[in-house]
Amino acid sequence: MREITSFSAAFHRIRRNRHLNVSEVAARTGYSASYVSKLLHGHRALLPDVVRQLDEALGAAGELVRIAAEAHDGPDHWVRPAQLPSTVPDFIGRGSFLRTLDGLASLRHDRDSPRTAVIEGGFWVGKTALAVRWAHQAQADFPGGCLFADLHGFAAGPPADPGQIVNGFLRALGAGGEAFAGTVDERAAHYRSHLAERPAIVILDNAADYDQIRPLLPGGNSVALVTSREHQTDLLARSGGLHLELPPLTKDEALGLLRKRLGEARVAADLPAAESIVRRAGRLPMAVLIAAEHAAHRGVSLERVAAQLRSAHERLEMFTSPDPAVNIYGVIDASYLALPSQPARVFRLLGASPASPISAASTAALADIPPVAAHAALDVLRRAHLIEPAAGTRMRMNHLLRAYAYERAAADEHPRELERVWQRLRQWYATTAASASNALAPGWAGPGLLPPGAADSTVAGFADGDYDGAMAWFEAEASAVLQVARSGPTTELSWQLPATLLPFFYLTKNWSTWLSAAAQAHNAARHTGSRLGTACSVLSLGWVRHEIGHAADAAILLTSALQLHDQLDNDCLAGWTAVALAAAQTILGQHEDARTLYLRADALFTSAGLTLGTAVVRAMLAGTQQELGDPQAPATAHDALALAQEVASNPVLSLAHHQLGLVLHAQGSHRRALTHLDSALRLRRTGRERWGEADTLVARAGALHALNEPVAAVDAYRDAASILDTLHDPRAFDVRERLTALRASLGLLGNADAAS
Repeated sequence: MREITSFSAAFHRIRRNRHLNVSEVAARTGYSASYVSKLLHGHRALLPDVVRQLDEALGAAGELVRIAAEAHDGPDHWVRPAQLPSTVPDFIGRGSFLRTLDGLASLRHDRDSPRTAVIEGGFWVGKTALAVRWAHQAQADFPGGCLFADLHGFAAGPPADPGQIVNGFLRALGAGGEAFAGTVDERAAHYRSHLAERPAIVILDNAADYDQIRPLLPGGNSVALVTSREHQTDLLARSGGLHLELPPLTKDEALGLLRKRLGEARVAADLPAAESIVRRAGRLPMAVLIAAEHAAHRGVSLERVAAQLRSAHERLEMFTSPDPAVNIYGVIDASYLALPSQPARVFRLLGASPASPISAASTAALADIPPVAAHAALDVLRRAHLIEPAAGTRMRMNHLLRAYAYERAAADEHPRELERVWQRLRQWYATTAASASNALAPGWAGPGLLPPGAADSTVAGFADGDYDGAMAWFEAEASAVLQVARSGPTTELSWQLPATLLPFFYLTKNWSTWLSAAAQAHNAARHTGSRLGTACSVLSLGWVRHEIGHAADAAILLTSALQLHDQLDNDCLAGWTAVALAAAQTILGQHEDARTLYLRADALFTSAGLTLGTAVVRAMLAGTQQELGDPQAPATAHDALALAQEVASNPVLSLAHHQLGLVLHAQGSHRRALTHLDSALRLRRTGRERWGEADTLVARAGALHALNEPVAAVDAYRDAASILDTLHDPRAFDVRERLTALRASLGLLGNADAAS
């Protein structure tokens, strides 16, 4: 008790000299008078932080700190710190991350296992909440307690001084006076020594960089959790730490968070608005909670909140606040203002871009910089978590970051530069889409339709025959092509861009997007008064109507399109229109009309020198000839196959094999038919022609059944039905009927099959 007596005597002496009572001193520190009284009577430990505050409150010039430190000379006075903030009450999800941290803790006694976890992610994604949640669950296994420090790495003002943080940790651990002497590294050594026998959890929140973190790592069997918006390469390399990349919540998790705040009934009553809210809030926990707060306490409907988030001008207003922790401008400023100049400019321009997601190539066009510079800028933005991965190698911004970046672009970029950005991006997409289109079907459109430079498929990196590269590009960028076409003033490119997608749509059967693109092109063509645009868009509208089973409507549209093309000098497009109209007439049972149209298309393609078109039309013509009993059908089909082998286009070659297989099957040559159908199937599988694959499987099942191989036929029908189900194609019902009938004939139909 000697140290308490000395400390208490000095306290009261100084207090009386200052004409203060105990309650007044306590009020200056924020502690209760009862707590200070118990400390002075030896019923509470002389914690360094408390002693320092009492010393400052009395103006004791360090006398009380010195007395307490002298009393602690020799063995340090151990105190188990408990510095964790309270856990988030509405914490949701993150189960896999919590389990990963559990594994880190369980292996901490293994000298080869990591003892540091770096939790990275963008603003408001819940990094701190995850670290604190896990620490609350795991703290019982750590006798050294829990230490927590906000390092202010990305916040207003300078980052926290690691030396000051070390001092705070030492005080929390009850360290003696000599521990506070010396350099930061010497004090850090004392800090690690305190934890050597009593492992603790140390949370270093909002870290800036390795130099700031290094002296704060605890060592031994303690576990450090570091949270940061920046990728901590140096820390991970030097510590061998565990890297946790924290993504936004899933859609279901974000909706679950909304339900926790607003109740199941309210969310269920307007689920579309709720889904819009969580999507526009980026599925970020804090943003979802702020949106929920608006709906809960301001008498605002979910639809009104959703509408505000849909508005580019109002979206960020919801997330402004005097509290810097929930003010989106201050939160994003901390990352944006730390960017080098070129990544900062790219960030702004991405906000002004209509295309999302984005690639390095499109970014290079957008910013008018070399591709290598675009790669480097995107890497900086990715490491700062200002963009996030999308499909493949592409990146995207969430809605909140896009709104912020757009405002920055409007404020910092000249209006003429923003106009040039739009022009560069649109021209790049037009040229690249046209090049990809030509890689899928070389020369299909003839002159006039595609933008200048499109005839050279190497302009955008599509080498001759790079079908896979072109298909992959369209799969990733088709939506961006349409977004760019819709943006800005309506020009010729507004209909040309959607028109370039026709071969892709035909091969992939993405009917809903095809319908939308055709209507978009038609509106743009009418707006610009383009006769060619109108003819092309009506062709596209008619073709997709035929594809989805509306042959009569399709025939009307395609007849109109053919009349328009008759007035234009483009035999290629006129030929494709005749092919599409013939296909619709075939569905309507008008086989003579279809034959006439196919022959007309053949003449047009021959005149244009488009061998690809001639191969396609003769493959289709062979099927019509077979329907009409024309003995020329096999010869026409073989001719189509020979032409298809010349053009070296897998989709055309697969069509030729498929059509020849159908003709041979109809004529009773089932084994020969199967050979060609198998060739078509291989090509369609490698070419990602999913609908074509299903079509060939159905034909193959018919040939197998005719060859008395019913089990193999059942497998083919089942595979076809599965593909059509995936494509949401109603023709799956017809295939399943055939499958059921065949299985019943084989005695393979059980109760479960009958019930379904």
